[in-house]
Amino acid sequence: MKLWKGASVAAAVLAVLIGLALAFAPILYAEAFMGPAWLRQLTAPPSQAGYDARPGPAAGTVAEGYWRVQQIAPATWAIGEPQNDPDNYEYLLVGKTRALLIDAGSTTRDMRPVLAGLTSLPVTVIPTHLHFDHTNGLRHFADVALIDLPQTRASFHEGRFHLSRYQFMHLGQAGGPPVFPVTKWVKPDGVIDLGGRQVQVLSTPGHTATSVSIHDPAAKLLFTGDLIYTTTLYAFMPDSSLSAYVSTADRLLATIPADTTIYGAHCCRNDAPAQAPWMKMNDLRDVRQAAADIQSGKGRGRGLIIRRFPVNSRMTLLTLYPFGNR
Repeated sequence: MKLWKGASVAAAVLAVLIGLALAFAPILYAEAFMGPAWLRQLTAPPSQAGYDARPGPAAGTVAEGYWRVQQIAPATWAIGEPQNDPDNYEYLLVGKTRALLIDAGSTTRDMRPVLAGLTSLPVTVIPTHLHFDHTNGLRHFADVALIDLPQTRASFHEGRFHLSRYQFMHLGQAGGPPVFPVTKWVKPDGVIDLGGRQVQVLSTPGHTATSVSIHDPAAKLLFTGDLIYTTTLYAFMPDSSLSAYVSTADRLLATIPADTTIYGAHCCRNDAPAQAPWMKMNDLRDVRQAAADIQSGKGRGRGLIIRRFPVNSRMTLLTLYPFGNR
């Protein structure tokens, strides 16, 4: 009897350990194995005529010893973090009365001195999603916009937004996630008016359930955060969804003009020179096809728990073991 009880306890403990290993596998994998060497097989993106660094107060320079600033269009700057891994890119869109910063950076460093070199207008920040590498810098800003969804409203208490550990996805950061105000709630497809420049906030789930993309129709620009960028896409996070990737891509492909240029939030883990990661709508079509092929079983990837699937010559996609490919 004692032997049977001991075996039962051991089996229960083993089951718990296996469950924990599976639950934390995506996080552990990302922390331990997603180094640049894994991605050097990808070809470097070519240089796009008309989108090189242009003259400006800080254009094409390294500002404050950390940020790389590149003008990508009139009144539009990419602000990179080449010391970060993977390279993060934030974007500043300047209108006549206000500027919009898309994402706040992966670091706790204060980006405001860099922004002051580009515009004297007040700046509103909108994160494309809530992971640490897009929200860490929100602690420095008093004017923050968020998409108005039940999932985001649930974390808003007493005038402040409180990121959960699973929203933030950085278990080891000292001090924990930032707590920040939300001064503007934007409904899906809502518009932010910058004065002579209107941008649309699109709900684009896939990488996370609350991800957004920012569409500037007049400039023919689409800023997609982590939905799509030019290296390896993460579709294995706790609230990632391949079904959402497919439906989001279908909606964007049906509504966004084909000559729109896409800018993503990460770049250059393939030994390419640091530059804002640009794509075309055909790249989004490739991501949609890859996600659909994975779900149907046609996709051919490698790996056991986290599996890597090809998208095109510039991108791959990481997803979970087959029963996670919802």
